[in-house]
Amino acid sequence: MNSCARRRWRPGRVAHGALCLGLVLAVAGCASGGSGRGPDSRPARADAPATAPATAPATRAPGPSARLPIARYSLTAEESALLSKAERRAMAECMSRYGLPYDTVAESPAGSSDRRYGLLDKTEAQTHGYHPPKASDLGLNRPSDEAWQVITGGVGTYNGREVPSGGCVAEAGRALRGDAEPPAAAQTAQEISAGAFDESRSVPEVRNVVADWSACMKAKGFTYASPLDAADDFTGRPGATPQEVSTAVADVACKEETKLVDTWLSAEAGIQQTKLAAHGDALAVLEERHRQQVDAARTILARAGE
Repeated sequence: MNSCARRRWRPGRVAHGALCLGLVLAVAGCASGGSGRGPDSRPARADAPATAPATAPATRAPGPSARLPIARYSLTAEESALLSKAERRAMAECMSRYGLPYDTVAESPAGSSDRRYGLLDKTEAQTHGYHPPKASDLGLNRPSDEAWQVITGGVGTYNGREVPSGGCVAEAGRALRGDAEPPAAAQTAQEISAGAFDESRSVPEVRNVVADWSACMKAKGFTYASPLDAADDFTGRPGATPQEVSTAVADVACKEETKLVDTWLSAEAGIQQTKLAAHGDALAVLEERHRQQVDAARTILARAGE
């Protein structure tokens, strides 16, 4: 089984890792794995754009993660798009030193929708079931094996030139982030977000709306205790079956009928506000770090005349 298919969604991750990692995994085929259980933890205001299709994606309304208080401490969608563009430019510049093309991407991705409370997008449910879009669906091209080695640092030298530590993907990340480790506040933000999500599951209003969702699913012929359980039956399968699609479509419909997202979001937001009140000053360092990354991205693009 593809190891990517077994990854679990981690609620509340405030992304601050290597910016290219999602692209690298998607081009490698990781995006074709199962959806995993639980919410897509990336807030819409995140540092790490994942993949990129050949044409610009349709605008999507902000998901629940972007509407939570913790989203203040991640990048905006516009800032993420800017960093993604600069990252691609830095990758292309690195690859050009070795006479290798870097043409796997064009625009920032639509990717899969925010799944903090499970699958929410009706079109995704009808098209992919619980599976995220595949790399091929996003218009990605798999680089040649030799290019892949330079991208990921799988070789020490290529054509007589030294390959940077970690490959061009790591060099592009350093150009945007520098060599500094993520501030401790990033871990604090992640812990607040993950902790608030876990606590929210025990709030009476959330327990009640989840029970309503379960009853709605039962009426449609599907038995699940929680919307975070529904994808588990299909994790690791190579593609969406008719059964998966019908389950996913019913899942999304029941969330809409019971107003599950609004109820859960309200409960979790209240918990986050309480937690953030005790850490607001410490978390301010994340906003400064993001400003520095945005400035670095603008410098990279200005140097390239973009």
